[in-house]
Amino acid sequence: MRVLSAEEASYRFHETLLEVLKRLNQAEEERAPPVQGMELVELERIMRTFWTMHPGDEEETAETALRLLLENGLVRERDDPQYAWDRKRTLGTRYTITTLGKSYLVRQLEETERIR
Repeated sequence: MRVLSAEEASYRFHETLLEVLKRLNQAEEERAPPVQGMELVELERIMRTFWTMHPGDEEETAETALRLLLENGLVRERDDPQYAWDRKRTLGTRYTITTLGKSYLVRQLEETERIR
C-alpha cells in the first residue's frame, strides 16, 4: 500500500467531512422530526460503502471528522435519549447537521460542480 502525500491525505479527509455532512443531511430529510440525527455507530455503518471506494481510510476517521465538524459548528450533538420507533430502541448521543453545515455542504458541492 502506497503512502499518501500530505496533500492527498488532506483531500481524502475533506472528502470524508463532506460525506459525513451528506449522510447527516440525508438522515435529517428521511427521519421523523421527534428523533433527529444519527448515532456514531449508524454513521459508520452507512459510510462503509464510501470507505470501500477509498481504501486505506479507517472507520476511526468518522469520529475524528465528527469532532472537527462539531468544533466548527457544522454539526450539533444531541444527548437526549429518545425511543425511536423506526429503529425499535432508545437512542443515545446523536449528531445532526446545522444550518451552517448545510450551507458549507452546498457551497462545496457547487464549487466542485457536483450540483448546479
